[in-house]
Amino acid sequence: MALTVEVVCEGYLRRDNGVLLEAHSTSSLIVGGSRNILVDTSSHHLRNRLLSGLRSRGLGPHDIDVMINTHLHPDHVGNNDLFPNALRIARREEDPDPSFRKLGEDIELIPGVKIFHTPGHTRGSLSVGVETSEGKYVIAGDAFPTKDNFDKWCTPMINYDMGIALKSMKRISYLADFIVPGHGAPFPADLNGRQR
Repeated sequence: MALTVEVVCEGYLRRDNGVLLEAHSTSSLIVGGSRNILVDTSSHHLRNRLLSGLRSRGLGPHDIDVMINTHLHPDHVGNNDLFPNALRIARREEDPDPSFRKLGEDIELIPGVKIFHTPGHTRGSLSVGVETSEGKYVIAGDAFPTKDNFDKWCTPMINYDMGIALKSMKRISYLADFIVPGHGAPFPADLNGRQR
């Protein structure tokens, strides 16, 4: 069975005159492999939306085998507690608690699913590449917070190093046919993105 990437909870950012008022991450499900993999669990505010998204696919929290956090900001980990049986994965630079598998290098989790370091927003930000029949999806977390960051080619507003953030954006846009941003729906990574 081919791998697919499905958004089970579409996140969003709400700003007023450039001031961030709300942040809720997108949660993505990777299905079709040997395990059900969830990337980011959104904020506690969207808990019911996340559970509903899983239920609509015939899944509950106990069906999630692996939970990957792109980074450990509260709007991306707010529902981690729903998945106590899942293998938890984050980069070691995020200083995750002992319940996590701490990655220090890029890995292929299962055939067709690769986890790779994309720092900039945080030192330990990671992205997940998924080979599907439609092309390669990259679940980018806040390396691309929104589609707007891609369209305007601007780094995340919150970053520890703009140059490093830009390198991660270039890496993702070169690899991806489709990008799942940290906050929003998937979008095609057009050829212009590959040439930046």
